[in-house]
Amino acid sequence: MYLDKSDIPRKKKFNIPRPDSNVSTSHKWTVIVTLLSFILSVFFSFLTSVAMKSLTVFFAFILLLVIIAVNIIFDMVGTAVQSAEEKPFHSLAARRVAGARESISVIRHAPQLANMCCDVIGDIAGIISGATTALIVAELVQMFQLKGMLPSLILTGLVGALTIGGKAMSKGISMQNGNYIVFIVGRLMYFFKHISLRRKKK
Repeated sequence: MYLDKSDIPRKKKFNIPRPDSNVSTSHKWTVIVTLLSFILSVFFSFLTSVAMKSLTVFFAFILLLVIIAVNIIFDMVGTAVQSAEEKPFHSLAARRVAGARESISVIRHAPQLANMCCDVIGDIAGIISGATTALIVAELVQMFQLKGMLPSLILTGLVGALTIGGKAMSKGISMQNGNYIVFIVGRLMYFFKHISLRRKKK
């Protein structure tokens, strides 16, 4: 018995709809981010190396903790921007609440800002923290005549644990409080914008 082609069931084609989005990405942005990352990485690595030469080990540790904190905070902002909703800010903007319009702008540029906060600043902070860790280890080895790889392994592991643990904690916070974090960013943008406008008027 031969089957006709019409008797063979055809595979159904499924069209998966794309999510509604009012944001856009471009190749131009990718080029800008790449160049900006290179410039900032070189600049901050150089700045950190110069600063470390004039700092004691104690203040070098403080600087390292600040770098880790900056990394975690910007990662939190990047995650919050992606999880925030635009609708609640429209009513605030209608009532002319300071920072509401800026918050809407932040959400509409979510991919770019998330990329900047999580990837660019996060990776640069990671590079700088690694360089700072290496310089601190070198100072400790010289001061206490330490030998072997143990000091480097312990400090590197500690920095990695603080960074990863901090980011893991910040992810949950930013996912639950995305709108609130974006509103804080919007208020800061509003504040700095008005300061710059006042200076221009003077």
